[in-house]
Amino acid sequence: MRPYPHQLTVLVACIILIVVSTISGAQDWPQAKYDARRSGNASDRVLRPPLGLLAAIPMTDAIFTSPAMANGQVFVIDGSGMVCCVDTDTMEVIWRFESDGGKANCNNVSSPAVTDRYLHFGTMAGTYYVLDTSDGTIVKRIACGEPILSSPVVAGGRVYFATLGSRVYALEPNGKVCWRWDFVKERLGLKTDRWSGGDWLDHKQARVTPDELFCCTQDLAAHDRTIVLPAGGSVVWLKDNGDSPEVQALHAARNVTLGMSLGEDGSVYRQWTLLDNGGRVDILRRSEAGRISSGAVPGTRTNTRSGLLSFCSVSLRGTDVYRCRPEENFGLCRHTPGANVPDCLAPQAAIAAPVLTRDHAVYGSLDGTFHIVPLRDREKSWSFRTAFGKPITVPPAVADGRVYFGCEDGYLYVLGPEGENALPTEDLGLSQIRSPLTSELAAAEYDRFTSFGNWANTNTDSQGIEPPLQIKWVRRFAGTTKHFSTFGAGRMYTHTAEGQIFAVEQETGRLLWQRYFPGVHICYTSPLYYQERLLVPQAGKKKCLLRCLDAATGGLLWEAPFAGSPSWNRQLPPTVHKNKAIYMFGTGRYDTTEPAEKIDWLFEHQDNPSFPQSHKPLLRAYDMDTGAEIWTVDFSEFGSGGDDAGVCLLDGTLYYSCYFGYSARSKRDLPSAKGLTAAVDPETGQIIWLTTRHFIHGGCTLCGEGDRLYLGGYNKLRQGNSLVWCIDARDGSLIWESQPVREAIQVVTIGSRFLFVHAQYRNGFLLDKASGKILSTLTQGYKCTRFTLSEPYLLGSNLDVYDLSDLGESRLLSTGPRLDPSECVGAVVSNGRVFYTCHGGGLQVCQVWGKEARQATTTWHSTTGSTAKR
Repeated sequence: MRPYPHQLTVLVACIILIVVSTISGAQDWPQAKYDARRSGNASDRVLRPPLGLLAAIPMTDAIFTSPAMANGQVFVIDGSGMVCCVDTDTMEVIWRFESDGGKANCNNVSSPAVTDRYLHFGTMAGTYYVLDTSDGTIVKRIACGEPILSSPVVAGGRVYFATLGSRVYALEPNGKVCWRWDFVKERLGLKTDRWSGGDWLDHKQARVTPDELFCCTQDLAAHDRTIVLPAGGSVVWLKDNGDSPEVQALHAARNVTLGMSLGEDGSVYRQWTLLDNGGRVDILRRSEAGRISSGAVPGTRTNTRSGLLSFCSVSLRGTDVYRCRPEENFGLCRHTPGANVPDCLAPQAAIAAPVLTRDHAVYGSLDGTFHIVPLRDREKSWSFRTAFGKPITVPPAVADGRVYFGCEDGYLYVLGPEGENALPTEDLGLSQIRSPLTSELAAAEYDRFTSFGNWANTNTDSQGIEPPLQIKWVRRFAGTTKHFSTFGAGRMYTHTAEGQIFAVEQETGRLLWQRYFPGVHICYTSPLYYQERLLVPQAGKKKCLLRCLDAATGGLLWEAPFAGSPSWNRQLPPTVHKNKAIYMFGTGRYDTTEPAEKIDWLFEHQDNPSFPQSHKPLLRAYDMDTGAEIWTVDFSEFGSGGDDAGVCLLDGTLYYSCYFGYSARSKRDLPSAKGLTAAVDPETGQIIWLTTRHFIHGGCTLCGEGDRLYLGGYNKLRQGNSLVWCIDARDGSLIWESQPVREAIQVVTIGSRFLFVHAQYRNGFLLDKASGKILSTLTQGYKCTRFTLSEPYLLGSNLDVYDLSDLGESRLLSTGPRLDPSECVGAVVSNGRVFYTCHGGGLQVCQVWGKEARQATTTWHSTTGSTAKR
């Protein structure tokens, strides 16, 4: 059948447009991942590697956003909100624009979008901008009252964006607001301040649950006139009816979205997680009646034992799904229909989404390398190493045979076939603190430098916390954690379960540096800060290394091997005494096929594990300058294991406790026991005293105060219950045995008037310090939460705060906002501030209190309503 005349006209016009665009070099890239669906499918773009460096344009901070391109100009925004417009022919900067917000305007992740002659973007300072692309002048400024993490999406002649609090705006290209829609008000019914824990408590009359997850941390997507909003665990379909939106459907889940893309038919591809590396890419399809059917992309399921989570949206071509993940030897993979096992295309680990050109998949990896990977002939992959090896964490733009991408070293890189420039040599000094800590408690004595607060693991501080509490800053990160962030020299340090270590300013949350080490598998351990060094034990299935980093820059100073299992049994980083880093672990392999040696590397705390005899419990001291071994104590004559152990340092003496489970062995006149506790000279490793009668008993480290040590654990020691033992630090003799407490996990928290212990899924207990008797029962229903005590307040997950002034009855003072689907990690206090790092929610938050909260004039005060007065 011959085409109609008007069809021929359209066809000729399209051909002319393509030819003209190719000749003039005028291909556009209007928004992150190319189209409104965030499909990443740029099948009209052609790359012919090898490419060379055309330009490396310095910005003022690390770059966490994707470039946008239009009319021969490329636009990029750095972490500090500086916008740069560059001519693609000359690579000269045409104009710069500094968005306002001061030091709070950092870690910007909202990628720009271009429509007509307007540039759209949002900032962490809570302002949305529309600029004239010709000169960078402001056309429209919208004060939103909360940060904007989602990138704007251009669709159907309009622009849509969402704030962190899931307020959705529809705009004309020039910034005129057409309508607003508020997820929290409309779906959760909260009319007051969504960032106030007091307001949530008033609204709920109980603590917040996963049903109250609401944060929009990922990009919107659109299909036709329908906008898809990822709001916490929910996915909302909003139809743009012109002057108002219409909710077409809502899919609710008690997890969070880590990335979202739409298929050609509008199907939603959603990467989600709940906890402990568990997740999947689901496919959500909406019927005409608004019903949602759910499926999954085969081979995307991850859990504690297999694979690592993906932290970005997938890219789509036809029925094939492409995704990146931070897993060694499995960085970029392709999922095809009918195949349960994905096809690995490139090994380099990544948290940035890939982009698909006609013949290649292109992406940046965590080691600072950019990759062009053939979709058919993988023998000819091509890579480009950036100047300083800093991570590339966002997808690129591709136009006219060139690639444009930002890097955490602060440079916008442009690669093309004609590029011959040398790599930049100027380090932009981004690891330097720009906003020193302003707290009255900024001194080192107030640093929470290790997991449980201090060398004695008391898990307690007294820094004058008082209501009200007010959010100071929030930031997004791509990873999971299960232990606390730690602090020192005005920085906060975090270790993700996937092998990333990063430092941010305590004052603002601005990223200072980030390092990635491959081979780590869901290793939940805090970094230890000590005299401008950072010690991080990183465990994997095949190797384990204790790494020492420069705390100011992240540079690797040394690494030393240890052995054992990764995951949740590693309660502590090392302890330091003078110039010795002291760490506990067990020898032996977990991947052996020998029946007598075989043991699950992910053993449960409460299963009384039986370790093979080759698993020797060791305590080792390393030289802090070199990592060389100084001394090692082998406790294998008493039992096997060593991976469920802990240490604390009290008055110059090192105390070690280990749980053997069923692997204890008799020695001389000592009965066979399930563990041991010993006092050790940290200078020489000589044992001062040792007992096999009392010990930590699974998933709990030891702690001490004065001349007393406290030993808890998961395991049931008597009539189906756990106990806490209080022993004399001078000789190991028993002082008292607590009343049954069901469980006492993580650590026994030592307050000035009581002890606090927590039983998973059950409740917490306050114990009398003199006798171990139960004073009260509190905190019902939490998971394996690592609570902390900042007297008189107990800090839990999702910014829950309990007032323990009255020992007989705890009072929930504040709850939420709900930021994390899980309850594994609580908040901590350091240097006069509250800090909370989500387990799986991908957010870190800082709160101020009291006078500082009442006087704060931050982003969070613009339109959010009242502040808690509790």
